[in-house]
Amino acid sequence: MISTILFVGGIALLLFSLALLTLLINERRYQRQRLIEERQRTLGLPPGKLVYENIDGQAEPLYSNEYPLVGKPDYIIQLADGRPVPVTLKTTVQDATAPANHHIMQIIAYCLLLEDYFEQAPTHGILCYAEHNFTIDYTPTLRKKVIRLLGEMARCSQQEPPPLQKQKITKCRICAFQPICHVGSRSK
Repeated sequence: MISTILFVGGIALLLFSLALLTLLINERRYQRQRLIEERQRTLGLPPGKLVYENIDGQAEPLYSNEYPLVGKPDYIIQLADGRPVPVTLKTTVQDATAPANHHIMQIIAYCLLLEDYFEQAPTHGILCYAEHNFTIDYTPTLRKKVIRLLGEMARCSQQEPPPLQKQKITKCRICAFQPICHVGSRSK
């Protein structure tokens, strides 16, 4: 009789422990999801599932199967309809009334990359400056422009350098192509 009571008590304690553990796990998941949603709201990101994050620079790079393109957006949000939205933070850019052209090309390049990773192509990306967020539409015209620029870049060599006339010396100092770049080699 005592062994039966101990057995029933042990089972009850085990079930109570499992229920408590399940509640704890669910609470942690809920808190984590709440933190993610709060961070998304703070950054002005669209609602959706955060599927990629490279804010610390440690994420795996994304590679294009078709184009000579590799990139690491800061975030990728997957919308409810399955479409991805690349997000790039440029929080040091202040007082901007419009996005810089090279930042637009970066967002469009990320959109091109994401075509290889998702069933549906992105329709836009988001560029976050210090005071404003800009939605950059992924249009066929911008897509073609990025593909054309990739082709121009692929044709560059020491014999046929890029058509740059000048560059900030600080960018040239850290550029991996400085030894073969006619602009970078002049900035020493």
